[in-house]
Amino acid sequence: MLLITEKLKIEFQKAKRIFLENQKFCIISHRSPDGDAVGSNLGLRLALESLGKEVVSACVDPAPENSSWLKKADTFVTDFNYEDFDAIVSVDCGALKLFVFHEAKPEILSGQKPFINFDHHISNNGFGTVNPVAPEECSTSIIIYKFLQFCEWPVTIDIATCLMHGIYFDTGGLMHSNTSGEVFKVVSDLLSKGANLRKIVKELFHTTPINKLRLWGRIMERTYVNEDSVTISAVGKSDYDACNSTSHDTGGVIDYLNAVPNSKYCLLLSEDEKGLVKGSLRTQRDDINLSDVASQWGGGGHPKASGFGVQGKLMPVMSWKILSEGGNEAHGTEIKF
Repeated sequence: MLLITEKLKIEFQKAKRIFLENQKFCIISHRSPDGDAVGSNLGLRLALESLGKEVVSACVDPAPENSSWLKKADTFVTDFNYEDFDAIVSVDCGALKLFVFHEAKPEILSGQKPFINFDHHISNNGFGTVNPVAPEECSTSIIIYKFLQFCEWPVTIDIATCLMHGIYFDTGGLMHSNTSGEVFKVVSDLLSKGANLRKIVKELFHTTPINKLRLWGRIMERTYVNEDSVTISAVGKSDYDACNSTSHDTGGVIDYLNAVPNSKYCLLLSEDEKGLVKGSLRTQRDDINLSDVASQWGGGGHPKASGFGVQGKLMPVMSWKILSEGGNEAHGTEIKF
């Protein structure tokens, strides 16, 4: 039996009623979507379409290449008319700013129409009119799975594949600490329904173009551990140009930074194509809450995986320390240029 809290059941019931009583829906994934943002979006969309509903998937950025093979991943739109829909749905948006569309369409937050907010991030403050938010879950895709089970709506092969894709991505291939016994039970059920795990594994973790490898090489080459035992690296636009790549090609490399022994956590700073510097944080330790770390710069996420974004660009700083002739660091002078 699935574990669904009473609070989540109440939100599920509200969401179910909205879906049954309305016809047209727009499901929105967070900017720079990942496997879970795409998988949960399409899994829910396909389920609603099987009920005869009209659904559009939207995101300000396109689906990443490793998720583009999922059914209808190529139909995401980058803009839409609010008046065309009966209700708006967000998936995997850990903070309102990741939703983005409300900036040009503030009426989304007016309460004129239902706004269902499915998410699993602890940083989510419940910005929808209905909020099926469960920070204890490994992914938004597993919340969608539980919602479909709650509603007793069928899960087809394509739906199973989309949800498996999201779960597999957000658990790091079922290896992260958020992979509970229940997660394996859900994965087993999705496999029994025909989820294409082999394709998921290949696309998410076993397909790396040469330009992406070159970019990762640059990131790894400049990786260092600072005096606070934090593993840090950075990558910018000049690196993308040199490697014929984009900011999306940084995906996955942080798992290698997170493997540095005796490191408290790791941080990857990366410029994107829109003038934003993104910080991605990961840790293997149980005594560090990266959501608190990311919140210092307006970000958030999970205790072991979080992120933030700051407008600007990266500027490298070299630091040298001059030691006394005997090599005594206590009398060294630090020089930065």
